[in-house]
Amino acid sequence: MSPLEEAMSVCSWVKQLSSTSSKGMWMHYKTQNYSAEIVLSDNLVWAYLQNSNTPHSQIPVQSQWYHVCLAWSFSSGTAMLYYNGVEIGSRNTSRKFSVSTGSIVFGQHHSTYKMEATFSWAHSFGGELTKLNILKRKVSGQEVAKMYKSGVCSNYEDTLENDIHLSWETLLSNDTEKHGNIIKLNLTCPTHTHQPTTAR
Repeated sequence: MSPLEEAMSVCSWVKQLSSTSSKGMWMHYKTQNYSAEIVLSDNLVWAYLQNSNTPHSQIPVQSQWYHVCLAWSFSSGTAMLYYNGVEIGSRNTSRKFSVSTGSIVFGQHHSTYKMEATFSWAHSFGGELTKLNILKRKVSGQEVAKMYKSGVCSNYEDTLENDIHLSWETLLSNDTEKHGNIIKLNLTCPTHTHQPTTAR
């Protein structure tokens, strides 16, 4: 995981189906030193990197697919949050990404003092995900806009194959350990593409 010490990006399509008052975690990565190295919730109330939230005012539209990327590099010293192809928040960072002895959970929240996941109704993800990829570099704003404009059913992520550290296909693989009520659905593709926009 050493490449992620210098740069990383997390990108995914998300559909929030639970109440916006919940903080359903669709991704939570922690280390022994930091409890919230990466935390992303379905309503984007939590968009943490390096144990600090990225400030923004965006509220996703419930029950609709939205695209999100959290991108960072040590050289630029910034973490940037994108929603539907548009930057909605940024934050200065001061250290390299911590990757030692980490634990990653999708769809749930870690215990605050243990490395394994602990089930919590308040933090469980009630929605749908697709094309969740972790990349070993910071994606550009132009690339994020292209991902969104291409649409939820495009193959744009295939062009980033050499940059992907952990792929959606790996997460879906039968070799990847899974727990909880996880259902694979056939994705219904819209007949249109998207223009980068925010929903206020």
